Amino acid sequence: MADIQGILFDKDGVFVDFEKTWTPVLKAAAHEVAAGERSAGERLLQVAGLDPASDRFIPGSIWAAGHADDLVEAWLPLAGGRSRQQLFDLVGTHCVEAKPHPVLAHHEQRRIFNQLKQHGLKLGVATNDMEASAKATVAHFGLSDVFDIVLGYDSVANPKPAGDPVVAFSGHVGLQPGAVMMVGDNTHDMHCGRAGGAGVCVGVLSGNSTHAELSALADHVIDDISWLQGLLARLRG
Repeated sequence: MADIQGILFDKDGVFVDFEKTWTPVLKAAAHEVAAGERSAGERLLQVAGLDPASDRFIPGSIWAAGHADDLVEAWLPLAGGRSRQQLFDLVGTHCVEAKPHPVLAHHEQRRIFNQLKQHGLKLGVATNDMEASAKATVAHFGLSDVFDIVLGYDSVANPKPAGDPVVAFSGHVGLQPGAVMMVGDNTHDMHCGRAGGAGVCVGVLSGNSTHAELSALADHVIDDISWLQGLLARLRG
């Protein structure tokens, strides 16, 4: 088993509650794009991946796993004549202004990350959110001093599921990719870890993917990040 010296975390579904944070954001953006027209707004949400029956985003859908460029491309034909840049700016404003909700209590998440840092681990974030939005969330949670680097989809040439985020994090903190653990709630995260050469890929069930979906690609699947300390202890024997 790899000697893990760094952990690269996805953000949404890992330490940010995806549904509580991003469902209201996308609904607000769709409402604005549709100019308040209900059926048009519903169509935009369905294209983004919202299941109207459960009011939840489908795992692997554009909004659950993609990034702003993916959403803009899918919404552009339905955007009422807005240009690509106008639509991107609209979506970006909603993302940066999002009010993030934590998966676990703020103090608990802080304790978890502090303990990992105290064990000498390098920590990073790699998300398919925009870098500016991701950094705003990290700052909102009071975690800016915890992470060595925060990477958005726009921080690398090829975002998840490509392996660029793992390579970028590894280079930034001076580790080989094989010494990095990738932690995420989505199959995109697991593909990213594999493509980037991460030593261990860990799926968490605190997001919108099932155990079956994650276990097909991950080395380990845990309920949430509170289980990481125990997992690392087992891996280190």
